[in-house]
Amino acid sequence: MDGIGASVNQAKIAEQLAAFVVNEKFENLPKQAIEKAKTYILDLIGCTIGASRELQAQALLEVIQLEGGNPHSSAFAQGFKTSIMNAALLNGAMGHIFDFDDDHREGVMHSTVAVFPGVFALGEQQAISGKELLRAFILGSEVMIRIGESFLGKSTYKGFHPTGTCGVFGAAAGCASVLGLNEKQTTYALGLAGSFAAGVMKWRREGSWQKPLQPGHAAMHGVLSASLAQKNFLGATSIFEEPDGVLKMFALNDEYDCAPITREIGHKWEMMDSSIKVHACCRFSATSVDCALDLFHKGVRASNVKQILVKADHSTITGLCYPPEVKLRPQTHVDAQFSLPYGVSVALCKGRAGVDEFRKEVLADPAVLALVDKVTWEIDPEAEAMYPKAYPATVEVTLNDGQTVISHFDYPKGDPENPASLDEVRTKFNLLTEKYIDKDRMEKIVDTISRLEEVDDIRKVGDLVR
Repeated sequence: MDGIGASVNQAKIAEQLAAFVVNEKFENLPKQAIEKAKTYILDLIGCTIGASRELQAQALLEVIQLEGGNPHSSAFAQGFKTSIMNAALLNGAMGHIFDFDDDHREGVMHSTVAVFPGVFALGEQQAISGKELLRAFILGSEVMIRIGESFLGKSTYKGFHPTGTCGVFGAAAGCASVLGLNEKQTTYALGLAGSFAAGVMKWRREGSWQKPLQPGHAAMHGVLSASLAQKNFLGATSIFEEPDGVLKMFALNDEYDCAPITREIGHKWEMMDSSIKVHACCRFSATSVDCALDLFHKGVRASNVKQILVKADHSTITGLCYPPEVKLRPQTHVDAQFSLPYGVSVALCKGRAGVDEFRKEVLADPAVLALVDKVTWEIDPEAEAMYPKAYPATVEVTLNDGQTVISHFDYPKGDPENPASLDEVRTKFNLLTEKYIDKDRMEKIVDTISRLEEVDDIRKVGDLVR
């Protein structure tokens, strides 16, 4: 499939996206999209505040403080303002440290954490309203997700993470909206964003800390791209096209489809299908973790387990089970987040899969490791056939008495087909933030975001989250 969708006028992809960003009015946005956007924003604020004291956050914070910058935009949960781009970088990185922020399965990406930190940081400096913020965030998210969908779920097989490679386009589109750029300038912003599209997946096999930098990098360079375009800095208007455009660059074996980028844009809203995560680990393992928790709640206990077989799609197995020496004995919390054997084992052992279950302190738990050693895996052709429309998983547990118990889910908790309730999102927010802000402030944040379209100046939100 060499560039499927060639019948689409590829030379106009950036222009079509720009026209969408410039001309789509807030009043025409679906009410459901606005409500979903507020949910994603609250969820990300919780993830960001919750990770604000982690070692990665503190290291980046020290670098940013040394760099300095005009105090335009809030550093979440840090008590100060910094430059627009520094704030976008820091908040974007903090929001992704736990890998607990929302994601989109067909785009294979975390969209809110790449788009929102950029539009919020720039919007704070511009003193925009809540309506303007919501519009910029929704449109930027839509652009990012649609570009991700064009890779047919296969860009990760080539080693690229769409959160990084596509995130900068969404952030640039959202920031262009914040600045009120015209269609030509917005096209330039998208073209310039192509220079900053980046996101290699080496962290998946090494447990390094660079993954959270990628949405932060996207948010920061979305601000830069839109700001340069505002000054009529020329950007490539054919950034998506062959022979040297980003679609061919990041596609596996030139397999991509241009059509999803603009098909029914403004009528069908892909951003509404993002999933709220209820497990603090890679989204590819979420369905398997749900299966493990299902078995735990049905009475299966680690002490009675002889063997565990996990069946899932190709990307899940290859990405989260290899190399075995890393996945069976994770050394960092990132190793654990991206280990299918560990995720299934800790869920079945503890009956939970939250932030604390993936901390370094738990990785040497003898009970968990004993279970890890009993996990085997295989690629399920039926699951592979459904990917990336769904990420099915089956967990088969053989008990010590020879009995086999099975759990299967097509969609993990949090997916649109199996959604997390608003109460569950608020409970998650409270659990993530309660160590760092008092109850009154927590309630004010929840209330303010719930009526964000009524806020006349988002600096008021900055005062709450800072």
